[in-house]
Amino acid sequence: MLLARVLSYLLHPLLMPFYAVLLVLNINTYLAFSISPYVQQLVITVVFVTTAALPVVTSVFLLQQGSIHSLEMESPKERRIPFVTAGLYFVLGYYLLLLMPVPRLIPNLVLGAALSIFISWLINFKWKISIHMVGIGGLIGILVGISIRLGADLMVPISASVILAGLLGSARMRLGAHTESQVYAGLILGLTIEWFFTTL
Repeated sequence: MLLARVLSYLLHPLLMPFYAVLLVLNINTYLAFSISPYVQQLVITVVFVTTAALPVVTSVFLLQQGSIHSLEMESPKERRIPFVTAGLYFVLGYYLLLLMPVPRLIPNLVLGAALSIFISWLINFKWKISIHMVGIGGLIGILVGISIRLGADLMVPISASVILAGLLGSARMRLGAHTESQVYAGLILGLTIEWFFTTL
């Protein structure tokens, strides 16, 4: 149970865009070589602040105000405001990245993540999809998309991500947070959307 909780925190969906950008900027493709070290640091900072820090700060504020009962946000109703605010922060991150001298693929990754959140928010009104699996599915979709688009050999990070996705899905079910169908639906949603935006 402890391992399941640790995995859920380390592979939190709000950290996935940050992990994705770190990977993209450190794999052997033109994406890393065409961006100066200063701009790379700026990109990493913007992505971390807009897709992780700001949503977490907002969630803590909502917790203090009593709008949500825990940061786990177990009920669909509790997820509505955090999902919308997180999506808006992601859109802000996308806009800021568009202003930087980086290949369009970089901001597209964040745009795909934003769309994934908004679609999950809509689904959430009727059904509790696994946002954790949406996040890691998105990471897999990004790596597969880049591998196809740039002809890069990313078998190792793709395989590692698939294994982590399996462990994370098992962890979420073990914690009783999601059913098997919610886990698979989240994985497919995140993977499909990010793959699409990566190959645009």
